[in-house]
Amino acid sequence: MPDHSLLDIPSARSGTLASLRGRLAPTRRYVCGETRAADFAQPITATRVAELFDQADRVFADELAKRRTSAAGLVGATAEHAARALNYMHQTSKRLTLCDDAKLDNVLELTLRLHEEDIPGDLIETGVWRGGMTIWMRALLRALGDNTRNVWVADSFSGLPAPDPTLDLRDAIWAHVMTSVQSLEASLDDVKEAFAYVGLLDERVRFLPGRFADTLPSAPISQLAMMRLDGDWYESTWDALDALYPKLVHGGYAIVDDYRLPTGCARAVDEYRSRHGIGAPLIDVDRQTVYWRKP
Repeated sequence: MPDHSLLDIPSARSGTLASLRGRLAPTRRYVCGETRAADFAQPITATRVAELFDQADRVFADELAKRRTSAAGLVGATAEHAARALNYMHQTSKRLTLCDDAKLDNVLELTLRLHEEDIPGDLIETGVWRGGMTIWMRALLRALGDNTRNVWVADSFSGLPAPDPTLDLRDAIWAHVMTSVQSLEASLDDVKEAFAYVGLLDERVRFLPGRFADTLPSAPISQLAMMRLDGDWYESTWDALDALYPKLVHGGYAIVDDYRLPTGCARAVDEYRSRHGIGAPLIDVDRQTVYWRKP
């Protein structure tokens, strides 16, 4: 049964950040869930991660030999550090998003700014896991009384795709290690159900299931006001930028969730910005996420 306390989001044509946060507090609690130690039936240990690094040494032996390093050395994380990160992402968590308050507030603040400045265009997230951030986007638009924008939900809905080791070997090793969290898989039906549970599955929510290279170039999106990229890898990030950035309107925002993680994401962003002469400064959201505004 739906939680009716979350269905009636008070709507207003305008509002302060504080009032928006207050009206959307139940939605924030819903997407963030409750993560407790008891949620992890079998916590991922540093010993298990070390075993996965050893496996990666054998799987990618030829490429690692060329670089004269090990899988753990190339990734740049100890087994203990990787185990802590993996347990945070564990599939049995009750969260609908891995985004913390800083990331949720970033989307809230930028969406309010777009609304107040009447910047046109839809919102999209590429790489949605269980849909929590896109649920947050749709809730924000409803709270603002904005009935003109779509929220696009783009994901394989079958877990993170395996990166091509010839494009970014570090990404491929991380993907191998992340098999312990079932590649963060969430089905399309699961995500739709999460939207429906709080009454936010409507005609303004549009789904793009499949690999980004296959779905984004032909997606029927005319213009974007916000694009939030959470694809982790070099290839996924590049595919999203290449297909979507030309549709981002002037004054719109590009947010990159994984920019400061030790994956190929930052390389894809830096190469794309350099190739297209994008000089807008990167603004930190937290230690991981950055954004910029299209001039």
